[in-house]
Amino acid sequence: MSESTSISIRTNSLSSLFEPDILAGHQFLRVFRAKGNLGPEERLMFAVLSDAVECFQKYVGAKGRRCQNLFNDAEAWIKNQDARWPYSFEHICDVLNISPNYLRIGLMRWRVTNESHKLRRKRMREPLRYQYRVRQSRVCV
Repeated sequence: MSESTSISIRTNSLSSLFEPDILAGHQFLRVFRAKGNLGPEERLMFAVLSDAVECFQKYVGAKGRRCQNLFNDAEAWIKNQDARWPYSFEHICDVLNISPNYLRIGLMRWRVTNESHKLRRKRMREPLRYQYRVRQSRVCV
């Protein structure tokens, strides 16, 4: 191989480094698109998922019947592994690129941790409000 051939090969390889890549912009936007550009169905699915997680966390130790029902419904929906329904937990997580098992395990761990913290806390009985009024209004002779 002559010296002129090796020089032309080097210049061709160097010039190819600086050529524009036509598909790079399209590929970048397709792979790394902003999450703010969700379609209406995806936004609705995200709202359903966030509402279920909020109900699960808010009503975990609820005493009232309505609050317990909201917690039980959210827990049953999260634990259900059926993906046939369009708004099931599994299907929504798949559409939003969230691992359903990872989220499910994380929520159950949060519940166990939260319940163990509640058992350790002891609530001090606060004095009744009227006791302060009675003490201040007493007349000493």
